[in-house]
Amino acid sequence: MRFNPVKPGFLKSREFKVFLTVWIVYVFYLQMVGQSHMAINQSALTAAIVNEGRFEIDTYYRAAAGGVSFYNGHYYSIQAPGISFISVPFYILAKPVFYFLPQNTVDYLFENIESYGETLPVDYLGNKKIPSNYFPDIDKRQILEYLIISGFVLPVFTTPVFSAITAVLLYSVLGSFTRNEKFRLLITSFYAFGTLLFPLSTEFFERPIAIAFMFAAFVVLFKVRHKELKPEGSVIFAAGILAGLSAWFDYFHLFVAGLLFLYLLSSYIKNKSSKGKDINRFWIFDLNKPRLSLLLKFIIGFSIAVFPMFLYYYLVFDNPFTQSYAYSVIPESVHKVSDIFNMKFPSVITLLHMSGLFLYSPIILFALYGIYKALLKKDGYHPDAVSIAIFGIFTLIYASVLSFVYPEIVAPSFKRYMAPILPFIFIFMPYIFNNNALPKGNKLKILFIGVGIISILLNWTAAQYGGHQGLVQYDISEKRFVTGIDFLQNGPSSSFFRLLEGVFGWNGLLLNLIGLSVLAIVIFLIWRHYFRKNHDF
Repeated sequence: MRFNPVKPGFLKSREFKVFLTVWIVYVFYLQMVGQSHMAINQSALTAAIVNEGRFEIDTYYRAAAGGVSFYNGHYYSIQAPGISFISVPFYILAKPVFYFLPQNTVDYLFENIESYGETLPVDYLGNKKIPSNYFPDIDKRQILEYLIISGFVLPVFTTPVFSAITAVLLYSVLGSFTRNEKFRLLITSFYAFGTLLFPLSTEFFERPIAIAFMFAAFVVLFKVRHKELKPEGSVIFAAGILAGLSAWFDYFHLFVAGLLFLYLLSSYIKNKSSKGKDINRFWIFDLNKPRLSLLLKFIIGFSIAVFPMFLYYYLVFDNPFTQSYAYSVIPESVHKVSDIFNMKFPSVITLLHMSGLFLYSPIILFALYGIYKALLKKDGYHPDAVSIAIFGIFTLIYASVLSFVYPEIVAPSFKRYMAPILPFIFIFMPYIFNNNALPKGNKLKILFIGVGIISILLNWTAAQYGGHQGLVQYDISEKRFVTGIDFLQNGPSSSFFRLLEGVFGWNGLLLNLIGLSVLAIVIFLIWRHYFRKNHDF
């Protein structure tokens, strides 16, 4: 079943075209940094490192509206620190531009942004979003520098890039399951634009980056397992590094890395013919010195990658095994292990929040059906399907327990906590059809494409009207649909164009229509050679 097409030049390859398309679309719907206190305190850490050479974000914390940590008289970012650290080079490269801006340009832009802030809804603490109130310790030029770099430069070159890489990795792995190129591209498109990874990836947001690193680690081990890569120590070591780096962006991935290690270990389970002959027949693993060495290299790679994170927490909080949420200035956001004893039976509202994973991305149901078919088929990829099913169940238990313990805080975000499983479950989607290919004139095919299009529409409107906040398509408290209705009433939109409309007084709808036209032209130019080939599309 494995299919390894001949690879053209990188810039002409379909992998690069997939990356470029997904990245450009995500950037087009970029959510400005002011949309989320999580993004603000992460970019604040980046700015503090570059401008002040320290981890304290005392200069910038006010803009996070309480979503920060406080320890020993200083404020710190409350989020996992990975995205803040990888953003440092981009901040450094963009910073010199603001040395050369004429003062009259700085004054003009700053005053317009101040006026625009007056028109915005108040923040979490009830304060108006006026930059000069948030940054009393720095001048206009420095404020403008922070706002533009953190609001545009950092989001463009971080989260969307890694999410686009994840889409490419999915496209690559799908080549092991189907020869149908159109099917591969369709599944990749449904993943990239028909799941919550679309709106999540339009923000300066850490979870999609964690997913990218962990999925990359899995792909490496997957290809080693199926002899598409040589089982060399350096390869397994690299997989361990990738798995460790993912924890920098989402602490949950510390546990996922453990599951990934078990996936690697499961490659060495004895086959049935050798179990009865071995004197150690009750030991299910066929381990020898080279294999033990590979397992050790994975552990070493993982350990090297996560050690700096523990060092960071030791330097900041005097404890390598704590994390920033323990010192949140908002008490209700502090989660403790002991809270699990307060878990109650879920309410109808909690269950409705949890069902949103499928209501807003119904294409996920097909992905789960694909895993079910893979489990029944018991071919060479059956162990991979079992491993991914276990990962899905583990993630479901984790997200469900958190939702039951914190129904008002976590349950509305249940979809985000389930996001790590998305690229993994999509790789078995070819199994929903016989011969792992799109049939002709098949009702299931029509249903599959229809559900995929609905998923794209739902997540497309979410990307236009609020990023991860737009994932609340149906507002339970107000009993109404939100982003879809906003789209029908106001037309296409994006955070970036709304900013231009508010700051410069330009027509937002016209900007969006022009932008969409340009986006469509760019995508056509990227794929024009393939549109002309009937056997591809």
